[in-house]
Amino acid sequence: MSKSNCNSCSCKKRISGAAINSAANTNMQGNGFGECHDVCVDPICGDPEYLTALVPVVYDEIGINICRSIEIPCDILSSYPNAVYASAEVLNVEFGCETTVTPISGRPNCTAVTLSNLSVTFSIRLFDCCKRLLTTFVLPDVTYLPCNRKDKSYDEDTNPSSVDFEIYTPYGLTYNCSNLDKAVINYIGFLTCNSTVTQGINMMALPKVLNFDVSDESITIGLTILLKTIYYSQYQLVHNGRAVVPKGSLITEEDSVCMDFVEGDLLEREIKPLELAPPKCEENLKEDCNEEDECSNMVESDT
Repeated sequence: MSKSNCNSCSCKKRISGAAINSAANTNMQGNGFGECHDVCVDPICGDPEYLTALVPVVYDEIGINICRSIEIPCDILSSYPNAVYASAEVLNVEFGCETTVTPISGRPNCTAVTLSNLSVTFSIRLFDCCKRLLTTFVLPDVTYLPCNRKDKSYDEDTNPSSVDFEIYTPYGLTYNCSNLDKAVINYIGFLTCNSTVTQGINMMALPKVLNFDVSDESITIGLTILLKTIYYSQYQLVHNGRAVVPKGSLITEEDSVCMDFVEGDLLEREIKPLELAPPKCEENLKEDCNEEDECSNMVESDT
């Protein structure tokens, strides 16, 4: 939008009542917008010097390693007798009622967490001697940290019945929508229902196949359990420019406006976010500028 016909620029502050000014307002001088510039009408394009970002910040974290052997269904191995290697990925972890999240009396900024009876769902891949993928299958409901010490996977050193933590939770916990008295742990996994971070206590599990025994029809998987306290916080980051997305091209001899677009550069958003903090203080650019409009001038001259 052109501003060449702006003879005068009277700005109306959108804050009603007494004027509210901050000491930072003086920094607006010399930022390139000395005259009235209403971003509600004429947004600023380009890149900011500093980018305000709302990001999930890790306030505290702790991890442990546990391990157990798991039986593989015999029909899987009989179908792929040439399987030599295996890899694993954790899709989901469900917490049994033995897992508890409890605020610590007299210590409001920390929380006691007991992990027990974790039900882990694995995605397993089998490979031949040349490491060509043979198949992918799911191993559901594999118990780690079994609450029953008579469970065959129980081991006091490598897979105990439970583990206890104290973790820093200064801004509180996440609660179940259907039970506001129950604090929960969010698992970050690879399913559509668990692939996101939430505020409060989050958990991740990283697997490693330690042994794959075809003759014994078992696989030994070590599991790194990571507990993280995460809260969304706002930070100002130094902006080093936009990332350039690599572009593929379609090869054709057709000459058209669509072909010109397909062969052209990728589109990018150009309007930059407002830099609210000094030295820019661009919140002051949301001002209604009274200026003459080219179209209105044309209508008046025609009449």
